[in-house]
Amino acid sequence: MKISQKEKAKTKAKILEAAVDLITQKGFKNASMREMAKNAGVSNPTIYNYFPTKEKLLYAYIEQKHIETSEVLEEISDFHTYTLREQLQALVETELELYLEDREFVTQISEMVFLSSSVKLEAVYATKEKFIEIVGQMLDIAVEAEEIDEPPFKEHLPLLFWDYYVMVVAYWVKDDSEMFENTTEFIDHSMGVIEALLRSNILNKANDLGMFLFKTHMLTALEKFSSQKSTFTNVKRKLKGLLDG
Repeated sequence: MKISQKEKAKTKAKILEAAVDLITQKGFKNASMREMAKNAGVSNPTIYNYFPTKEKLLYAYIEQKHIETSEVLEEISDFHTYTLREQLQALVETELELYLEDREFVTQISEMVFLSSSVKLEAVYATKEKFIEIVGQMLDIAVEAEEIDEPPFKEHLPLLFWDYYVMVVAYWVKDDSEMFENTTEFIDHSMGVIEALLRSNILNKANDLGMFLFKTHMLTALEKFSSQKSTFTNVKRKLKGLLDG
């Protein structure tokens, strides 16, 4: 019997929930896939069909939170009236709120990435697609609404914001202030800087400077290389003429 996508999503969610609970209790190394399957009420072959390794479970968890965040934001009726800064800040804060009940689990992932390196950062970055898609849409809407001018290298900004988001999560898991007040303040201040950059022409000025340096230095270097190559070719021709003679 063919299993529907809805049933697959339900099974996947059950496995992830069981995995998070078990890893939180026993730690990543001591939590076995067999026990996760048992706690999720699925067979051993089933859990491996969904997640071939424990690492895949970690990445799937992060991807799932991106999807849930997107759904939460879509349910905000007046979200389209938010400024770009408010939308970006809501994105980051919603992700953290969804992580809150699994904070011990997220802390384990963070330590494995930044301290033990048992989970590669580039593998975590492979979970970014939904996140940068959301940021990209926010930027497109802000430009279309003329809230900001179209910045140079706009296609790269969502990935830069992902870098910022990873930094926020790393800060949050270490934050022991009451109600994570330090994280809230860090986000407020840093988002203020991001907003100022996007609303100013600093990025355009930096782009102009980069293009100037490229034109005046890189192209000059290429011309010198071309001239040297031409000289070398002339020498080769003269040598060839001597040998033929």
